[in-house]
Amino acid sequence: MLQPLTILIVEDETPLAEMHAEFIRHFHGCGQVWLAGNLAQARLMIARFRPSLILLDNYLPDGKGITLLHELTQAHNPCGVVFTTAASDMDTVSEAVRGGVFDYLVKPVSYERLEQTLERYQQRRLMLETCASASQRQIDQMFNAYARGEPKAELPAGIDALTLGKVLGLFADSAARHTAETVAQELKLSRTTARRYLEFAAGQQQILAEIIYGKVGRPQRIYRACKLKKKR
Repeated sequence: MLQPLTILIVEDETPLAEMHAEFIRHFHGCGQVWLAGNLAQARLMIARFRPSLILLDNYLPDGKGITLLHELTQAHNPCGVVFTTAASDMDTVSEAVRGGVFDYLVKPVSYERLEQTLERYQQRRLMLETCASASQRQIDQMFNAYARGEPKAELPAGIDALTLGKVLGLFADSAARHTAETVAQELKLSRTTARRYLEFAAGQQQILAEIIYGKVGRPQRIYRACKLKKKR
């Protein structure tokens, strides 16, 4: 079962950090959110809480976030890192990419863009922790191929990337089971719209669809996360 997403926000502007935290706490599948105002606090909190994801500013009172990124890489720390910084010079961007950041968001951060990042990170966690193998599309998602500019025309008419991300977010828990009706209720969509997104995701092997036959009544179409890894 996928654990809740825990996030450490490393940001020296306290009001901004609190705004980020308030937004993130409403994200589906999110657990604890911690704040650190400098690198020293961040190091202590990483060691103590072991967050799933770090939102990392580059310009901090006691050094640069890129230094912490290198430390995490050298220590083989499994947490993901998203840069949230005003640093847009190509040297910093290149160094962050080489350091393995999951995403790079330039301030002022768009919350719609941040939500997309969180959704993609949850999808990657789900695939890495529950899938025995991955399709090319799933591998592309894990490596952020779509974030780097894959044409939006890849999605058919009637399928919006943001809504699709929200639908897939409902399957962050590998034990999740949904029908078109439960997805419609959860996301406040029509049942027809929910079914369209579910069928598209199933066709792309992002989730699995199966038919459950009850003792009475019509069979029900159930959607679930991709196949769990076999226990050894």
